[in-house]
Amino acid sequence: MSDQPSEGDRRATPRVDLQLPARLHVGDEIIEAETIDISHDAVLIGGDDFPTGTEVHIEIELAELGWQRLAADVVRRGSQGDNDHLAATFADAAASGGRSAIQEFLRRHMTS
Repeated sequence: MSDQPSEGDRRATPRVDLQLPARLHVGDEIIEAETIDISHDAVLIGGDDFPTGTEVHIEIELAELGWQRLAADVVRRGSQGDNDHLAATFADAAASGGRSAIQEFLRRHMTS
């Protein structure tokens, strides 16, 4: 786990390399996954056999803050080796509590 933004990251809110337990919900399907990197408004997750769909819900376990569920829009899919990966931005309609929890979690872990 690296608590530093990726070098050369040109995003408005740089992602932090951070592996956290995650679940991807598409309709009735639930896929176990893991974050690869995350910011307060987007995430890259890795897993196996992600279902198709552009609107998903992502649950992320933020240690002491527990599981947070956010609506997300898929912006890119791909694969590296045997793992699929999916990049998503948290939807504008995503629960503000989930975004706030992610911001607090990242703030705590980037300053410690």
